[in-house]
Amino acid sequence: MTLGTSSLRYSAATALSITIACSPALAQSEIFEGQSGTISDLGDVVQIALPAGALIGSLWIGDTEGAWQLAKGAAATGIITHTMKFGYERLRPDGSESNSFPSGHTSAAFSGAAYIHHRYGNAWGIPAYAAATFVGASRVWANRHYVDDVLAGGSIAVFSSLYFTDPYNSSDLVIVPSFGEDHIGLAMSYTPGLTGPKSKKQNQNAEIWGQKEQKLTRSYSLLVGGFDTEKNQINEVGQDSFDLYDFSRESEPNTYAAAQLRWGLDQSQYLSFGFAPMEARDTTTLKQDINFGGKHYQAGAEVISAYRNWMLSTDYVYKLLVNSDWVFDAGIGVSIVGQSIRLDNINGENLSEHDDLFVTPAASIEAGYHFTESLSTTIGYRISGLSDFEQESLWLSLNYQLDKRWATSLFAGQINQTTDTDDYYNDAQFDYAGFAVTYAF
Repeated sequence: MTLGTSSLRYSAATALSITIACSPALAQSEIFEGQSGTISDLGDVVQIALPAGALIGSLWIGDTEGAWQLAKGAAATGIITHTMKFGYERLRPDGSESNSFPSGHTSAAFSGAAYIHHRYGNAWGIPAYAAATFVGASRVWANRHYVDDVLAGGSIAVFSSLYFTDPYNSSDLVIVPSFGEDHIGLAMSYTPGLTGPKSKKQNQNAEIWGQKEQKLTRSYSLLVGGFDTEKNQINEVGQDSFDLYDFSRESEPNTYAAAQLRWGLDQSQYLSFGFAPMEARDTTTLKQDINFGGKHYQAGAEVISAYRNWMLSTDYVYKLLVNSDWVFDAGIGVSIVGQSIRLDNINGENLSEHDDLFVTPAASIEAGYHFTESLSTTIGYRISGLSDFEQESLWLSLNYQLDKRWATSLFAGQINQTTDTDDYYNDAQFDYAGFAVTYAF
């Protein structure tokens, strides 16, 4: 399990968005500056073209059942996305509206791409995913969404499609191996009308044909929630320190989305890949002079802060207890962390920034217990770092296995990290909690 977070309603963020929308001065800050142009316009078109094209294509080949599955998946995606938008009320990066999380454009695009993939396979699915990824990137480029908005929107769409969509059989000719006591060969059959959707039972039988059913060892998890800033102290070399915790914090708790892919090597070891983008923006009226990034900010001035920490992690994990109700896993890996801290006056023209990239080794342990086949709990700890950056994460989760493929979790934890470069020192602590949805394959 990697980073995650819990959600609360941001009524204060609504008031902040109204202030931003009504204040021409704030719009001058580069931090809130949006972008428009060909990239953004293409994203607007593709987010509609993907699901619409998938629907038209299915109807064109007579796959009405697939068209109905697309409709159900897209409807579920839309309902979940917009319910979360109204529930979280996250302020957009450009300060225009309080409906940033998750990204509606991205969820719409991925609802079409995921359906194409799950229904018709990789040949059509991979280009569709590339187009959907472009839509998400265009929303970040336009400063309309944070990266975790896009990550959540795309994952919601993929999960909805996985639940509603069955593969499509594109051939009336079926060739299968034939084994007997005195022969080995191929059995061929041609059945007009066979072309069409495969039933769930056929899919299950295809998975286990000729072998015993095996436990699924690969999984993808989406973790959603919110995080609170407990401290975020910054001390530039030769200057007085200040704490981003003292900024207005109207958007607290911040929304958060993270993803984890587990790839089983065998029953006792697996690779874990995680992506956890964390961002926060706030304003304050300074009570003291601040010097940061070669810029001066006077006491009494209204200042905007933008804090970003993206972490990509890779771990090799070994299960020390196999075929036991107890869980004890140990891992080693590497973290790639991109961190950015920006400040600017409300009226702009005073932007300062520290932007750093860290690559650090990591180690982790996770212990737990299975109360039943479905219910379990785990506690984990991961540390990564070198002399210029160190991060510790501690988490606790309660997990429930819904069926062979689907699982859900509730979790909470804390992140402590320090940055110590030649230019500045940053000491930050964040509390998080939330829920996760996992699909095994």
